[in-house]
Amino acid sequence: MTSSENPKNPHHFNVFAAACPSRKLLNDVTRRWSILVLASLLDGSLRFGQIRERVDGISDRMLSATLAALVEDRLVVKDDAAGTYALTEPGHQIAKQSLDLFDSLYLALDEIVNAQSVSPEGQAA
Repeated sequence: MTSSENPKNPHHFNVFAAACPSRKLLNDVTRRWSILVLASLLDGSLRFGQIRERVDGISDRMLSATLAALVEDRLVVKDDAAGTYALTEPGHQIAKQSLDLFDSLYLALDEIVNAQSVSPEGQAA
């Protein structure tokens, strides 16, 4: 199905076209920290420190930059009064789909680990 035939894409965005705005959004969302931050917000609004605790290994500087990009992309909103971040509806949809990607990664890793534990001759390593 081409983008012009896809009912989920009425504006006919084409991520394969360099000038398409979907390309920037794809880049922003698929960065390692972005997708983890989005997924961390699936359970509801969180403060900066709570996100940092959930997304192990992210620095304050990187979390600030990631949140700023996600707010700019309108995938996350910041409630300045409460000091919290929350997903917008588009952000929620993308975050939900990321869980399927994570599950696919886990399944692939299981297969990779199992294949690595068997030597080329079919013998267990």
